[in-house]
Amino acid sequence: MANVTYTVQNKNGSYDGDMVVKQYTTVNIDSGDTVTTDQPCRGMFLLSTGNFTVNGTLSMRSKGAFADPTASGGSDSNAVDSNGLRFPFLTSGGSSSLTAANTLLNGCGTAARSVIANFLSLSSNGTVLTVVRQGANGGSAQTTNSSQSFDGHDGSNGSTGQSGGGAGGAANYNGTSGAGAYGSCFSGGSGGGANDDSQGSNYGGVGGSTTSAANWGGAGGNSGTGHGSAGSGGAGNPVGNSYDTSGGTGGNNTVAVNADEGNGTGGLIIIVAKGNVVVGASGKITAEGGRSDHAVGSNDWVTTGGAAGGGNIIIAHKGTYTNNGTVTANGGESGKTWYNSVGGTRSSGTFCSVGGDGGNGSVQTLQIS
Repeated sequence: MANVTYTVQNKNGSYDGDMVVKQYTTVNIDSGDTVTTDQPCRGMFLLSTGNFTVNGTLSMRSKGAFADPTASGGSDSNAVDSNGLRFPFLTSGGSSSLTAANTLLNGCGTAARSVIANFLSLSSNGTVLTVVRQGANGGSAQTTNSSQSFDGHDGSNGSTGQSGGGAGGAANYNGTSGAGAYGSCFSGGSGGGANDDSQGSNYGGVGGSTTSAANWGGAGGNSGTGHGSAGSGGAGNPVGNSYDTSGGTGGNNTVAVNADEGNGTGGLIIIVAKGNVVVGASGKITAEGGRSDHAVGSNDWVTTGGAAGGGNIIIAHKGTYTNNGTVTANGGESGKTWYNSVGGTRSSGTFCSVGGDGGNGSVQTLQIS
């Protein structure tokens, strides 16, 4: 397929749009090539009448939508059903029943609704795969006193078909960080902001205010401080505000951006193939959450926000399924605190702390008839 970046239809700002739907006779993503979308959206739904082979990368990492599934949305202007997104499949030995209808993918856009309406209805002869409407809970906030420095709380892992929660931010020295948030069927949760010295009015509150992340894959929490220090915002749509007050009591501290790994939330991938699905040794299918940025300091007073939760992957295959590569919807890792440069020695001062990691989402695979 070479490198392919699908254009999201019915864009709603920079972090939402219809589910991308593509139908092929065969799919072959070559080594070194990446298939993804041009912005966060309500998912990627790929169907193949033949084999589906991944030797490159199929990615919805950091591409989860900021969208409230309980409100009307997408080009179909519907809310997602309280049962979540549901996919009925004929399976050997399956016993579930479900009538195929466009309402099963309400809120995903008109293209996705049209496809699901043409699935076969089940009458005690199949299996229903579900993507849960609300994601797992985010990590809680941290509170410290004048002698403490605590890393952020991790986001909760999702159950089957559920996205992971965003992580809480870290906190130093009389700090209270922001909490992580829950995501949706379209997105992992966003991460909370970090805090260094909430009681820093003596320093003029130069770093701004710390906030928690927004639910449904929304904005990451802003980080703040009350003195000279540096801290990164939580991952989300968009990433929370960082702060850098270099030259104060904290010395030379900076925030280093992780643009290559993304600051967004984990997205949604659905693969349905009538042939074999093969993930080669160099292949990767990912709906991982993004990470918060690193913070670099010459000494103490560096901290990072929480990472985002992982999304969801469904792989339904009529032929065989072989995975010799990586298929993951894990939560993102928090940004690190480094001494002098990114990738060097981890900062080990009294007031150096990192945000929590995002909770893992879910990968579901199913042999269909």
